[in-house]
Amino acid sequence: MKIKILIAIFLLCFISLLSLHAQWAKTYGGTGEDEAYSIQQTSDGGYIVAGMTKSFGEEEGDVWIIKIGPGGNIQWQKTYGENYWDAAYAIAQTYDGGYVMSGALDGEGWGIWVLKLDPEGEVEWQKFLKGKDYEFGVAYSVQQTTDGGYIAAGEFRYGEVDTDVWILKLAPDGTKEWDKTYGGNDPEHAYTLQQTSDGGLVVAGQNDRPLYGEGGGIWVLKLHPSGEIQWQKTYAGEKEDEARSIQQTNDGGYIVVGRTSSFDVGSIDIWVLKLDPEGSMEWQQTIGGEGQDYAQSVQQTFDGGYIVAGTTYSFGNGDGDIWVLKLDKNGDVEWQKTYGGYDKEEAYSILQTYEGGYAIAGFTASYGAGAMDCIVMKLSPNGSVALPCEFENESFATIRKTYVNPADTDVIPVDTNISASEPITTPKESDALVYSLCLGQHTLDLSASSGGTTDPQPGVYIYYHASRIKIRATPEEEYLFTHWSGDVESIENPLTITMDADKSIKANFKEVFEEIWEAVKKTPCFIATAAYESPSHPHVRILRDFKDKCLMTHKWGRKLVALYYRYSPPMADFISTNKFLKFPVRHSLHPFIMVSYLILTLGPVQTGLLFFVIILSSISAISVFRRYGFLLLAVIIIFF
Repeated sequence: MKIKILIAIFLLCFISLLSLHAQWAKTYGGTGEDEAYSIQQTSDGGYIVAGMTKSFGEEEGDVWIIKIGPGGNIQWQKTYGENYWDAAYAIAQTYDGGYVMSGALDGEGWGIWVLKLDPEGEVEWQKFLKGKDYEFGVAYSVQQTTDGGYIAAGEFRYGEVDTDVWILKLAPDGTKEWDKTYGGNDPEHAYTLQQTSDGGLVVAGQNDRPLYGEGGGIWVLKLHPSGEIQWQKTYAGEKEDEARSIQQTNDGGYIVVGRTSSFDVGSIDIWVLKLDPEGSMEWQQTIGGEGQDYAQSVQQTFDGGYIVAGTTYSFGNGDGDIWVLKLDKNGDVEWQKTYGGYDKEEAYSILQTYEGGYAIAGFTASYGAGAMDCIVMKLSPNGSVALPCEFENESFATIRKTYVNPADTDVIPVDTNISASEPITTPKESDALVYSLCLGQHTLDLSASSGGTTDPQPGVYIYYHASRIKIRATPEEEYLFTHWSGDVESIENPLTITMDADKSIKANFKEVFEEIWEAVKKTPCFIATAAYESPSHPHVRILRDFKDKCLMTHKWGRKLVALYYRYSPPMADFISTNKFLKFPVRHSLHPFIMVSYLILTLGPVQTGLLFFVIILSSISAISVFRRYGFLLLAVIIIFF
């Protein structure tokens, strides 16, 4: 019996190790836009992911939190929010096994929102801080502190004044202990914070008071546990620079990543700064290509180096790819990879996992169920995700040393008098579709009816599992696209589909004549009916017969009718509500009615000849009168 138990324990440990070391990439979402902004590994080897969803909850967007296992399977998923747009920007596991989340709640104006959740995602308490009128707040970062409380950082706008950095300290039960703003007359932003080894805080973001040029610079504040400033420095070039992530390093210094427009190879590059404990520069460099490249997250790795995640428009497959770079302790690049498909991907958060690999969270528009899906990837220690498709690629960034000297700033913290309220938000279950990228292939049989074609051309195509494919129907002249049929029923054009199975899809077209004729059969002559007050009036019947028997049988006549039926209804409504217009409109229609009657009675050729004779006779009469007018007048006077 003991041997069987030992074998079972061994097998469980072996399976757990396999799941920890396995690489995978999965999407989570619905038909709308879903994004993941923060990921943390949990004590059970799984992950907690926080972001925003427009597929579930309220249509404007709700906080979305997903708990997934080591292999990416969903353990639970919930939305949190009210009637407006809400989002979670940061999440962390707490000492009791639950979670703390920070973000923004739009309670008739954005404010800082902090949620304390139990291990199953149920709300234990929640706090909302927002001022009055035009005041605005959002928290981009949150962490549990060593005293069991919580610290959050973001930005705050008071009235019409530009945003300031906002730091909020809560007690373990959510009671506000203190909150302070840091800033001046220009906008300041805090995107990241961390409690430091001395019990204080380090905060990084942007100070928009330029030192040398037109833009803002990276701003780092080292605070005492009470929020008072220990030191504050700006690192800036001649254009715009900002920090998106900071972490204290093993030597007591700090690693900072963000973006710069001051020293770029392209329009924007990643900027990496290594600071000593006092904020002085140890080394600094940009990393990028010819396009826009920027970093969102950094973490020191077990070997003393750094892992950086963001987005690149210089390398990869599509319109922006996830970009991950592994740096050594001196900032030299050990490896760099892109991850993405034909459309856009972005990474917002990265961490090193317990066994030495990496976990990334962001969004993808190339794969998944909706317009954008949350994407979570588990990478090996060398950055591989081991997919059979061309999802993972090498990149070859240019690295440049920069030589910026930090400058001291002199901002004084200000206490706020904003009290925390307790909104009543109940979590709701969501039912995301989960796709594993590129595991298997599916066939798309694309066809079209007569009257048009598709892009790509009709044919049979093979795509990897979870790929999102855009197909477009293009009608020929005199035809209209009506709908897609087969495995997908839709009138959208272009149409985006997810290849989660073999699909057969057909684009259907019909002649413009059919479309116009269907509308014509249902609708009388708008303006004439309004003028004569009845669709059965003889004059209205003449115009309708002329339309049906003459105009609708010819290409240009059908176009004229289509144009008439597009613009006539509002004019007819105006005539109906203004009765004094009916008499002049009737008289203005008499020539059209007469011509229509003649064409219907005599035929178009005979009517044309008749009008030709009338016009020719009129011209002859006028010519004779001009030449012999006085003579004719004299004869008339003599005889009469």
